[in-house]
Amino acid sequence: MRRTCGLLSLALAAGTATAQNRLVDWESAQVHPLELTPDGSRLLAVNTADQRLEVFSVAAADGSLTPLASIPVGIEPVSVRARGNAEAWVVNALSDNVSVVDLATLRVTRTVDVGDEPGDVVFAGNPQRAFVSIAEANQVKRYDPADLGAAPAVVALQGRRPRALAVSPDGSRVYVAFFESGNASSIVDIPAVSNPAGPYAGQNPPPNSGAAFDPPQLPANGAAPRVAQIVRRTAAGQWLDGNNRNWSNLVGWNVLDHDVAVVATDSLAVSYADRLMTTVMALGVKPDGRVAAVGTEALNQMRFEPQVQSIFLRVQIGSFDPANVALTQVADLNPHLDYTVRRVPQDVRAQSLGDPRGIVWHPADGRAFVSGMGSNNVIVTDASGARSARINVGQGPTGLALNASGSRLYVLNRFEATISRIDTAALSELGRTAFFDPTPAAIREGRPLLYDTHTSSGLGQIACASCHVDAKSDFLAWDLGDPQGTLKAVDLPCPPGQTCGVWHPMKGPMLTQNLQGIVNAGAMHWRGDRHDVAAFSPAFVGLQGRDTEPSAADMSKLQNFLALVAYPPNPNHAADGSLPASLAVTGGNGNPANGRNIFQNQPTLGGGPCTVCHALPLGTSNIVDNPQLPLAPQPMKAVQLRGLWDKLGWSKTSQTNLRGFGFNSDSEFDSLGALLQVGFNFGPPATAAQARRDVEAFLLTFDTETFATVGKQITFNGANNDDAALIARLNAYLAQADAGSVGVVAHGASRGYLYATQAVMLTDRENAPTTPAALRTAATAAEPVTFTVVPSGAQYRMGVDRDGDGYFDRDERDNAAQPDDANSTPAGFCRADFNADHVLDANDLGAFTAAYNAGNVRANYDHSLSASGLPTITTADLARYQSDYNAGCPAVDRLFVGTFE
Repeated sequence: MRRTCGLLSLALAAGTATAQNRLVDWESAQVHPLELTPDGSRLLAVNTADQRLEVFSVAAADGSLTPLASIPVGIEPVSVRARGNAEAWVVNALSDNVSVVDLATLRVTRTVDVGDEPGDVVFAGNPQRAFVSIAEANQVKRYDPADLGAAPAVVALQGRRPRALAVSPDGSRVYVAFFESGNASSIVDIPAVSNPAGPYAGQNPPPNSGAAFDPPQLPANGAAPRVAQIVRRTAAGQWLDGNNRNWSNLVGWNVLDHDVAVVATDSLAVSYADRLMTTVMALGVKPDGRVAAVGTEALNQMRFEPQVQSIFLRVQIGSFDPANVALTQVADLNPHLDYTVRRVPQDVRAQSLGDPRGIVWHPADGRAFVSGMGSNNVIVTDASGARSARINVGQGPTGLALNASGSRLYVLNRFEATISRIDTAALSELGRTAFFDPTPAAIREGRPLLYDTHTSSGLGQIACASCHVDAKSDFLAWDLGDPQGTLKAVDLPCPPGQTCGVWHPMKGPMLTQNLQGIVNAGAMHWRGDRHDVAAFSPAFVGLQGRDTEPSAADMSKLQNFLALVAYPPNPNHAADGSLPASLAVTGGNGNPANGRNIFQNQPTLGGGPCTVCHALPLGTSNIVDNPQLPLAPQPMKAVQLRGLWDKLGWSKTSQTNLRGFGFNSDSEFDSLGALLQVGFNFGPPATAAQARRDVEAFLLTFDTETFATVGKQITFNGANNDDAALIARLNAYLAQADAGSVGVVAHGASRGYLYATQAVMLTDRENAPTTPAALRTAATAAEPVTFTVVPSGAQYRMGVDRDGDGYFDRDERDNAAQPDDANSTPAGFCRADFNADHVLDANDLGAFTAAYNAGNVRANYDHSLSASGLPTITTADLARYQSDYNAGCPAVDRLFVGTFE
């Protein structure tokens, strides 16, 4: 019985697309996302949102681009480098690995695990070696590309988050930029500020303008709370505040300010260039060997919102001769701003560079091109900061690549997924080439409110992301109080028996909070005095100098975007997602599992357990505490506790600190161990110390929304198909997928696969299942297969339905449709032809019904997931099939290889 065409109902198509199109946004920083092969014939671009490497052929005549391939790599690819013309290395920040890509066959041939949060890779030395920056461990690792199984040489570095890399012209040195290098600022705590031995004889809060407050305090506000004080170490070693008063006698530690490490490729000896800027975002080496870094400089020693409005941050270029790293040169990349005014006309703001993310030098004429991710432009400058041109490009420009002659510049516009092609002689954009981007509208629409410096500030050089870098934190403290602000009554719940009173506008220094997960964690700010993202609208004017506050609709877009920004996996979790048996903490080792039990069940403060204030799973009960302890003199919200592992690195007894701030709202404590000493009762003295260490270990292993193994990959290539250790790892990942904790996908040369459940892998063709074992054992050097652990709910999009339109990728290709275009769907596609014999008859109905009764109808009609992450087979699936069957389909030539029964 042949019938005429019928497609899935509109409701089913919409529901399927929604279920398949989940995208987890970690806002990973792109480091070196664009690269030309040495012969200039191909342009390589990381597609961070889609976990792919985009490959374009480059026309010799005019440099125009033609898409050539889109290759699945790891999760959150942030850098790509060509190793000759035949091979590319892609650095995957969340997968903690490097994908080695064969540019002839256009496939991943090997996956190299390198460590937590790699940032970049370069090739240098004689013989040539690969150098990979490892941000979380503060290391660079040196690999032999000819023997990737050998253990790498590890270079420990004195700097936070090494990311961007560059190589000297002769290959003898590798330069390493510290993304969170800091600015040698730190905190003097409340007791020290109140000490008569201080520069203000114990006056607290101290003045900010000579002996006075500027602006003056409002008498009606009454006494301000005692606060800590931000200080910054000068080149001469003195600790000065923003009022130029010396606190050195009360500071017993030191904070390094290394910005760029210089690593000898043979001996691995290290030296440092210092005091260039606070956040080092990109590196470039001039043909004459001079090294230049671009980034931002934070002026957090300045106090009070009216004083810092519009001018709290500079965009800078810093350079040095590697033969003498002590001789540095620093310049402002916005020389048209003099910072004596807080607002300039919009046409002047349009000249500003904001959030610089890339720099590349012309091979002959001494010009440098710098991309502004926040300002949507590229400026032309030199090492002195003198600007000669500005070129407007697409949204969110990051990576830059210049051809060998210097005639064509390519710019990766991350936020709009395009590549701009620029004529460097005419200094004009010749065109843009788009690539597929699955980023949902909520992220696209909300990003400008976080990043766009031209529309967010009075001078055009700052935005929210100037401090909340990549929707995270700059890990600095800022005193953004206002002496002429108004009191605000605490309108959140207080613990029983307390009166929380009012929030005073003179709040003192507070650490920049992370925006990951902030929307779902209750009231905002350390004090809880902002109920939602919309409440930050006044800061666009008062702090950033914008002419008017954003509209309610725009603030809603910002909140919708931030609600999707996730924490990465906690690196202290065990490989299976469980808590480790032991973790190094203050004064010894702690047992996180025992710490969790104490946290949940043992009375530690005020007669209740920690969860009274810090309820699980986020670690906050959204209540305000005002205990009037010496170190907590004002109402503070019990904050969420995710991401604490990332705040380590400050010790009040160390002379080699990599950061100057620690824990709590104003960083009174250099460790969690020190914080847990104050006001908490951990039982009898004989056991209290260990209990405290156990709780500290638990806090450092606090769960995030991303399961521990998300991003992990295994590539089978024929030589390792029977490797018992790799098979055991794969089976563990599949078990986690069966439990609903994660998803698992796989990719071969040109095919995609999705682990459904019960040892079944769906392929990117409907009704053509296989198994993980079959995929693994069939892998060869010519046809390797890479398995990837992905977030639960994202596996359809990442495995078999790239554009999330409800049609599998290979089915779209086989039926003249594009798998990366949700508006391109296969003509005459017949889901109801269940046994794939190109005839729609009773045999199809019988085969589908049998599969449904067995509980395994997945490929055709149910692409959703249950709350547990496992397939959900319902009577609706049978009804949908019968509807399509009754509507009928034409016979279609399709390359089925089996049915799902």
